[in-house]
Amino acid sequence: LGKANLWARFSAIGSLGVVHKGHLGESMNLLRPYLPQGGVSSAPYQEGGALYALGLIHANKGGKGDAEVTSFLRDAIETANANQNEVAREVVQHGASLGVGLAAMATGNEELYALLRNTMYNDSAVAGEASAIAIGLIMLGKANETAITEMLQYAHETKHEKIIRGVSLCIALNMFGKEDSADALIEQLINDKDYILRSGAMWTVAMAYAGTTNNSAIRRLLHVAVSDVNDDVRRTAVMALGFVMFRSPEEVPQLVALLSESYNPHVRYGSCMAVGIACAGKPSKEALDLLTPMLDDPVDFVRQGA
Repeated sequence: LGKANLWARFSAIGSLGVVHKGHLGESMNLLRPYLPQGGVSSAPYQEGGALYALGLIHANKGGKGDAEVTSFLRDAIETANANQNEVAREVVQHGASLGVGLAAMATGNEELYALLRNTMYNDSAVAGEASAIAIGLIMLGKANETAITEMLQYAHETKHEKIIRGVSLCIALNMFGKEDSADALIEQLINDKDYILRSGAMWTVAMAYAGTTNNSAIRRLLHVAVSDVNDDVRRTAVMALGFVMFRSPEEVPQLVALLSESYNPHVRYGSCMAVGIACAGKPSKEALDLLTPMLDDPVDFVRQGA
């Protein structure tokens, strides 16, 4: 950790949260050396990373009466909001927002929603992206209409791509498990002129139909994968197939075989990720046969995906 700087330090300390996930009792002691002390921010990347790690350790436990950590993270956001130093403020807000989203996942907590929404309204790209994602985590599967309307409206007002990206994930998470009651919203997003919100439509299909192997969802994703004018949207559509089909992994390599030979590198990357998501932990020869040749792809990010 000592060698890492800036965002690398944020990620390195954040990764402690993955290593210690679920060890709720020791989380504060473990992270104490890195967490903000007494409201003065001396090392923002370290503190932001530690707040994120705290959320990862307590992920999805917030509804189980673990109020202490949630309120600690909420206070960290409020303290950071008052910081005059813009860089320090953004980085700590980023970590604390993601942390509180994870710790209070799926609780639908309105008070946290208001706090995160106001943080997002400050229109700073780094903090705004994280607060939008955190709202999605807190509202996971709640299909909260107020939140969705306010988020979409803000996505059309802000100039920051990072925030629009955060909002599209937020909307997708809101619709987790909602299946066909998400269709109207998906349709609205698919027709948006902003390509990031069209990608959001694909993530919404991925979340609403996760694990259902629903035929009309699959058809919709395949259609967008070959027809949208934007590479990001096409890539996301192919990746979303992995989420929709992860309960029938044996069908995925065959389904994306043609896409994996596409002339478009984004579509090839998407097919690698779809196979990775759907076939994770299932020793599939078909998946390996599809991925192995792509380790020699002429495009660097396709090799990375493979």
